[in-house]
Amino acid sequence: MNQRARPDREALFAALDLFVNCGDEMTDLQRFRLQHPQFFPVEFYDQSEQLAKAGKNNFFNWLKRQLRTVWEGKDSAGTRLAVLLGIRDVNYYGMPGGDFAAEVIEHATIFSDLADLTDAPGQDYTTLGAHMLFAAAITPDWQGSRLQYEPKIDFQEAVYALMNESWRARVCLTCRRYIIAAKPANIYCSTNCSGAARQKRDLKYWRSEGKALRTKRTKASKKIGRRGGS
Repeated sequence: MNQRARPDREALFAALDLFVNCGDEMTDLQRFRLQHPQFFPVEFYDQSEQLAKAGKNNFFNWLKRQLRTVWEGKDSAGTRLAVLLGIRDVNYYGMPGGDFAAEVIEHATIFSDLADLTDAPGQDYTTLGAHMLFAAAITPDWQGSRLQYEPKIDFQEAVYALMNESWRARVCLTCRRYIIAAKPANIYCSTNCSGAARQKRDLKYWRSEGKALRTKRTKASKKIGRRGGS
């Protein structure tokens, strides 16, 4: 069996960063595909484009929204993360309670639309050529006392790598861009955003404390003036 080529971790992170910040238009999808043709399977790209051209919701955007929820730390049950890693199918969860119920319904609707577009109304999604994420493998290692995770696609490997350093998944405090921090102190995506935040803090401080400081300085100045004239 042919082994999938293992891409460089930083290259994976660069692709994941671009994906999570990608827009929702078909041109955004196509641009990403041109830049990272191996990040997802060909069928995933093809089917997403087919749906987008028809003005329908698509797998590319659905997956991106799930990643953003995980990135923001809002997937406490690990439901979305399991799907992103390919260790659980969306349908495994049936119709769970909470906010993921709507995501399951949305996902089923995307497959239904795809079936209609491929002249196969009512066809089960697993026969449409490609399941959304391709199941990853988990192999138990008795001697190593561990479970070995084997991703099937680059996207899964990128998510798994970031999960092992989850502190790096941040959202810029100024522009809300998703970032992969290089250091724990990184909370902004750029010097422009950190500078804007600093200016905002300074302005807020001046507005709240400035009047009192100006009054204090004026009083001090008057005292010096009176002393000098006496």
